[in-house]
Amino acid sequence: MHRTTRIKITELNPHLMCALCGGYFIDATTIVECLHSFCKTCIVRYLETNKYCPMCDVQVHKTRPLLSIRSDKTLQDIVYKLVPGLFKDEMKRRRDFYAAYPMADVPNGSNEDRGEVSEQDKGNLTDDEIVSLSIEFYEGTRDEKKGTVENGDVEKEKKNGVRFLRCPAAMTVMHLAKFLRNKMDVPSKYKVEVLYEDEPLKEYYTLMDIAYIYPWRRFQQLESWESQYSLENNFLALIILERSLKT
Repeated sequence: MHRTTRIKITELNPHLMCALCGGYFIDATTIVECLHSFCKTCIVRYLETNKYCPMCDVQVHKTRPLLSIRSDKTLQDIVYKLVPGLFKDEMKRRRDFYAAYPMADVPNGSNEDRGEVSEQDKGNLTDDEIVSLSIEFYEGTRDEKKGTVENGDVEKEKKNGVRFLRCPAAMTVMHLAKFLRNKMDVPSKYKVEVLYEDEPLKEYYTLMDIAYIYPWRRFQQLESWESQYSLENNFLALIILERSLKT
């Protein structure tokens, strides 16, 4: 069985930070010859007077070094997802810049270049963002269903169908399970587990973690409920399993 290891963001910093400016990557750009990455503005400015990688001294190009660098959108997406608030701050900085210097606007620039893309549009979540959940009882196997039928209170809640919640993205599965136990008056002899489809979710997962682990496209089946309940964000499909505690 694979073990899950939790690491701090500081342990990943060497892979997320630009060696030229010391900050997190912005518009991450990679040198083709050696695959070292830097901020776009940093490496472009550096290559104006140098033809070698600032980290390993590999020659980038004899005469036109800018031909040997490529935008690394995958790396940049990883940085934005791992560093809270970085994308939001960068978009604000770009909007402020173009507001102060409107003549600097590039006609063919993208909305992201102008800072006009929100974190929701980008698919990023922040700790304080509100996420919409749909909650329903897990049908389970026949044995599990027999156990829930024997308890009238739990079965009554089950018949009420799907429930909807709005929770902070930083909320953990453990706290969600505790809330559901209290809200639905689940008897103490049952253990409440939160699952995505048939997969139990780890207690320390936050809703933000779940959104990143399970691609957003897996929630498209719930989009038809969005207008009905006037919920602005994507749904995370969560289900509850009642299971008798071992004595």
